[in-house]
Amino acid sequence: MYSCKLDNYSEPDKILDGKVVDKVTGENLQTRQPDGIKIRLIETGYTSPQPYDFWAKSDGTFRNTRHFAANYKVVAIEGAFETSSVDTLTIDLSSNQTIIFQVEPFVRLKTVVISTSAGKISATYNVERTTSTKKLSKCLLICHESEILHETTIVFKKYVDNALDSMTETDIAENNFADKITVLKPVIYTA
Repeated sequence: MYSCKLDNYSEPDKILDGKVVDKVTGENLQTRQPDGIKIRLIETGYTSPQPYDFWAKSDGTFRNTRHFAANYKVVAIEGAFETSSVDTLTIDLSSNQTIIFQVEPFVRLKTVVISTSAGKISATYNVERTTSTKKLSKCLLICHESEILHETTIVFKKYVDNALDSMTETDIAENNFADKITVLKPVIYTA
């Protein structure tokens, strides 16, 4: 048997929220769900601090309401953006904070138009390269009943897969992609 003293620490109650945006357009960076953009906090003042990670939402926003008041280094990682474009921010969470990460995405989707009709989703768009030199392998139109949506989403899903790895950069830039998913049952989808 053993006993312990009453925990005399206050409950973590500081809020960190914000968003990850394209540094050129200012638009929120869309991310896959789950396992999209990760927000990493490292509390300063320790010799070997343990990182604390949480994920952004699919629209690039994030909010965490359970932090201790302290000084932290914060960085956005593991998103579809150039890691070298992300600044590590130092914040004082003695009060609630809102931060914005401005990043260089791998690509931008331009002139996106999504339309629906009975049992069908259609999308047209262009893929615009940024300064990133990452090799593009594919672009997808995916729909599913869940907002947790990416290329490995299981159960019922429909998708169109455009192989980009055999296309030249010029071909990708000049292509007007037009994808259709048909034979859908009547429910609400995320695309």
